[in-house]
Amino acid sequence: MPIKMTPDYFRKDQVDGVTAPDLAKDCSFSEHIVRARGKRTQLTSVSLAPDKIRDFGPALYQALQPDFHGDGHKLVQHADLMQALRDAANGSEKEERARAIQAQRYARRRREGLLQWAFDLSGIERKELITWAFRAIQKYFKRVS
Repeated sequence: MPIKMTPDYFRKDQVDGVTAPDLAKDCSFSEHIVRARGKRTQLTSVSLAPDKIRDFGPALYQALQPDFHGDGHKLVQHADLMQALRDAANGSEKEERARAIQAQRYARRRREGLLQWAFDLSGIERKELITWAFRAIQKYFKRVS
């Protein structure tokens, strides 16, 4: 059986590394895309098109998929994200429906996917969580420019 190749995903971010997620904040895909721009959530945005995400920062990183999949983290690919947002737009309350429709526009424009982190946070103090997450996620990205 042939191995299914997953397309590469990228992230523009700061030169000193990819911005850490706030693993203590839980939000929906549409909330992350629409309301959390510039804020940290438990998700990390990535894109199929590096030229569509220039506002995230000056340095380009490639997500190292075998590494994060092997460690139990999940990539919500662009097509799957778009389907989840369509489902939310069709079956949610008015406020979430409107947010999901707007999120579809943003995600389509950016060809966005999302990384869902699955770290074991036991033993990590809440005040240390973001610093810990910054160090923990760097190994899942390779700087390409």
